[in-house]
Amino acid sequence: MPPHVLLTTGMAGSGKTTFLQRLNAHLLTQGKKTYTINLDPACERTAWRCNVDIRETVKIDEVMQE
Repeated sequence: MPPHVLLTTGMAGSGKTTFLQRLNAHLLTQGKKTYTINLDPACERTAWRCNVDIRETVKIDEVMQE
C-alpha cells in the first residue's frame, strides 16, 4: 500500500494540533507507522515526536526581529 500524506492547515486555535495528536495516537494504536513534520516555528511544543521539526533550523525570535 502506498503511503498517505495529510497536510493540515488552518487558522490559529482551530484545532489542528488536537486533531493531529489524536490521529497520530489512533494510528499508533492500530500499529501504523507515522512520520510527522512540524512546519510551525512558533509552536512551543508538540505532544508527539516529530521526525522533522522546523524549530531546529528556524528560530522564531530571529524571524520576528526581521
